[in-house]
Amino acid sequence: MMHWHKRNVGDYAAKTGHLTLLEHGVLTLLTDRLYQSEKPFTSRDAHRICRPKSKQEKAAVDSVLEEFFTNTST
Repeated sequence: MMHWHKRNVGDYAAKTGHLTLLEHGVLTLLTDRLYQSEKPFTSRDAHRICRPKSKQEKAAVDSVLEEFFTNTST
């Protein structure tokens, strides 16, 4: 299992500079989970991982999923 990953700060900034602070947190949580488990997760899993409480937080999870992750469920 991979328990670490290299993060190039220049590449990250170039691809995520438009994100809100909240969305950066969501992306970090989901990316860390993906590298830690090396298994795909569902949208429902993503909400469990991030534990959003408000409508704004739930929307941030959905936004990050849509932009940075591929839905492979059919």
